[in-house]
Amino acid sequence: MVSIGQYGSYTWTMPRPHIFIATHHKSGTVWMLATFRRIAKANGMAYVRLNEGENGWDLRSDRDSYFETKRSAVEKASDSPGIFFNFHSDIPDLTRCKDECGARGIHVVRDPRDLLISGARFHLVADEAWLHEPMPEYGGMTYQQKLLSYETMEDRIKFEMDHHMGQVIRDMDGFDDQGVFQRVQYEDLIVDRDMVLFHQLLVHLGMQGRALIHGLDAFWKSSLFGERSEHDLKATRNHIFDSRLKQWADVLTPSTLELIESRFEREILGLGYALSSSACLG
Repeated sequence: MVSIGQYGSYTWTMPRPHIFIATHHKSGTVWMLATFRRIAKANGMAYVRLNEGENGWDLRSDRDSYFETKRSAVEKASDSPGIFFNFHSDIPDLTRCKDECGARGIHVVRDPRDLLISGARFHLVADEAWLHEPMPEYGGMTYQQKLLSYETMEDRIKFEMDHHMGQVIRDMDGFDDQGVFQRVQYEDLIVDRDMVLFHQLLVHLGMQGRALIHGLDAFWKSSLFGERSEHDLKATRNHIFDSRLKQWADVLTPSTLELIESRFEREILGLGYALSSSACLG
């Protein structure tokens, strides 16, 4: 189906499928949020955060009906497709959406070993509410306090493996693409300075013409290697500690690396990464 939409001072034609962006905690979520908010604004598209109303890790129990309500509102308001973002990758059933108007998406994943490092660093300093709620299982301490009670990075990594970041890794590998999503590795995006990969992703999402140009501009303005604003710098404070690839090769001790790879070998390989025994560390 083809729809005609009015975007700013020009008219353009694009496929009807709605756009879905699925990320995970510490897999480039803030980066992708900024990018696709800009894309939506520049192209006059509705932007919907499917995590609206969620508290920390307590996900919506009505995700399917909530999505259909939001989709209906988007379609009544405009002929243009909407952008639907979920930062827990808890994607609703898209069967009806695919049948009625189509759906295309990208699923951003990250090397589980670097994901654990990033999560541990972030949880030590972040001010997100769920990190500061006293928990009976931690003897009344909060998640952050419990993490701070461990003196070494190795022990903090082990704690994360047993709790939230371990679940993130399992969710990331077990993601159901529903025949909609193209998986993209964070590691490929962070070095995409010529934007060849992101251009391909935008085409996959159905963008063309000026909408595609606006998409590339949004990616550039939201990326570490681009032209980020003061607002972006403030928004990512405490989120970005180290953008290097394969941080695990320098940060993790051999014993910790072995522990991670023994527990998450299936997930590491399933997500398209190599184990340390076969990976090139150069």
